[in-house]
Amino acid sequence: MGHPGLLCKGINTRMENMCRCKIIFVSFLMISWTSHTTLFSQNGQGTDYTQRREMISRRDSRIREVPKIPPKGERIRVIFDTDAKNEIDDIWAIALAILSPERFKIEGFVAANFDNSRPETGPDSLEASFKEIKTILSKAGLANRWPVLRGSHPMRYKYEPSESEGVDFIINKAMESTPDDPLWIVGLGTATDIASAYLKEPRITDRVIVFWHFRTRWPEKCWNFNVIGDVRAARVVFHSDLSFVLFDTGTHLYCPMSESEQFVSCGALGKYLHEYRYNASHYQKSTKGFYDLGDIAALVDPGLASWEVTECPEVDWDLTYKFKRTKGSILRCYDIDRDGTYALLGQKLRTLASK
Repeated sequence: MGHPGLLCKGINTRMENMCRCKIIFVSFLMISWTSHTTLFSQNGQGTDYTQRREMISRRDSRIREVPKIPPKGERIRVIFDTDAKNEIDDIWAIALAILSPERFKIEGFVAANFDNSRPETGPDSLEASFKEIKTILSKAGLANRWPVLRGSHPMRYKYEPSESEGVDFIINKAMESTPDDPLWIVGLGTATDIASAYLKEPRITDRVIVFWHFRTRWPEKCWNFNVIGDVRAARVVFHSDLSFVLFDTGTHLYCPMSESEQFVSCGALGKYLHEYRYNASHYQKSTKGFYDLGDIAALVDPGLASWEVTECPEVDWDLTYKFKRTKGSILRCYDIDRDGTYALLGQKLRTLASK
């Protein structure tokens, strides 16, 4: 048996070492928890509703950066967020987008929600838009070329993102971007997906440019189908610090049946664009506007559009614009050349047919 003093000394040493290990372990846990909490204080992921509301409310939209449209021919990275099955204009817009590789480096498509009198509306609208995007890509001979993801159902609460694979896709692609090489999010439907991406991960703010088709009753009311479909989401975009282009025109983009009939000779895609008009009587009217087509034409050739830097208004719950100088400035597109837009689409379809 060893000396009792040596035995006690050995026990004390082991106990001291165990205490040191516990202290180090507890300290590690506290540092990890603090880092975790700090991370969540910087973005929206992992926060509860009250925390997110306070975090978003603290952001200053007065310092939002006014977007600049790159010169014609300079490529931009883009995600198209579209309620493709809602209206024929989305279909024509997607066609122009995918036929403009000199302008768009497409990262993917997100299918947006819509709610109207169609059979595949409301809860079924996301799947319908998803399938329609796939159909258009197939008609162009571009099936499976880009990711197509389902977006979100309309937001339930003011500061709660509506979750979906499409929202996560936007966030992931945005976080791969930089202020010098931003991701453009071009919206042709409700703003649910970009608003939800912003609420879930506000760090995307300086990495994206939001280009949205709202076509409102400027400067009185923010009234449009895309706004009505998710008012909460539209208000998030206007009230955020996101760099924002408001596409606010396109009603006059009429196309007589005789003009689109020329598309039939331009391969499967051109034939599809024209014959889709027979799906509804109002698609065939000479006064039918192909609204969303203007968004894409304005981006492909900015010279076709008229632009202005303007104060960003607040949007009240009744959709009234309130100009209070509290939301910074945005870029607004207020006109688009009708003839130039259709000349551009026709030229792209003829080029596709000649390949």
